[in-house]
Amino acid sequence: MKTRLVTLLCASLVLAFSATAFAQVKANSEEDKAYRKITAEKNADTQLNMLMEFEKQFPQSKALPDVYMFIVDYYTAKGDNAKVAEYGEKAIKVDPNNVAALLAVSRSLSIQRKNLEVAVSYAQKAVDNVEKMKTQPAPGNYSDAEWKQLIKDNEEAAKGQLNYSKAIKQ
Repeated sequence: MKTRLVTLLCASLVLAFSATAFAQVKANSEEDKAYRKITAEKNADTQLNMLMEFEKQFPQSKALPDVYMFIVDYYTAKGDNAKVAEYGEKAIKVDPNNVAALLAVSRSLSIQRKNLEVAVSYAQKAVDNVEKMKTQPAPGNYSDAEWKQLIKDNEEAAKGQLNYSKAIKQ
């Protein structure tokens, strides 16, 4: 049950933060058009191919953390924990404070019972990052109430994942 809750919260975090990707790319650029096309695509397999192509075409894109998290969600739905960890690590590499990526990789490693020190470390970093979020004002695309709810959801997911990773490690 806890792992399902963390999975659902990670997916909701990706959706919550994907709106920021639009703000990170230049409007009406080829990158923006490609990203919009990806988010409009309904077929998951087609969307995955488009995401992979986006990564190749725009290797310096500020939207890459969101692109990687869409890929993480795809592989989470498929139950492919190795790919979840792979693309979650890519998201962390370009955005080390990405709470959703930290939680996804921590969860994936815990489920696989691999690199449990890293799993606990990432979950702890997610908890720490949520604490930092509490001191930040709501971004422009969030009301104060939405920001507080997002922080609350992140905190619950991060603490739950930390407890889960620690329990698996023992």
